[in-house]
Amino acid sequence: MQKAVCLILILSLLLGSPVLAATKSIGKDKVNLRTGPGLDYSIIFQAPLGYPVHIKCEKGKWLNLVDWYGNKGWVYRPLVSDVKTAVVLVVNANIRCAPSTADKVVKTAHRGEIYRVLDERSKWVKVGYYHEGTPIGWIQSDLVFGE
Repeated sequence: MQKAVCLILILSLLLGSPVLAATKSIGKDKVNLRTGPGLDYSIIFQAPLGYPVHIKCEKGKWLNLVDWYGNKGWVYRPLVSDVKTAVVLVVNANIRCAPSTADKVVKTAHRGEIYRVLDERSKWVKVGYYHEGTPIGWIQSDLVFGE
């Protein structure tokens, strides 16, 4: 067992440290997602500020990621933020004052809207406005990507 752990550590140091399935967000507006790890690769699309992504691996200063549509691409590492965000996956989702379906709805969120993740509890995510971080309420975690 110790040999296996040592081998994994050595391989990760030699090949670059994997950041498998880490959830991050895009840290600037209109960031290019590319087909490969470099400026010579074509642009797949531009992601907005706060766009949540799951990091699959890294190569040098480039991160390979997947978004809520299942799109895969590469982004220059300095353009990715540690701010946790979530995007709404369904047409309409209730944001509630507390993490329970019995609690009052305080806002209806719509597909594609991005919120800052402030807290997580069981199957609920507390969200707020991205820039101010002002809390809004709780949304069920299966209705968002990025938590």
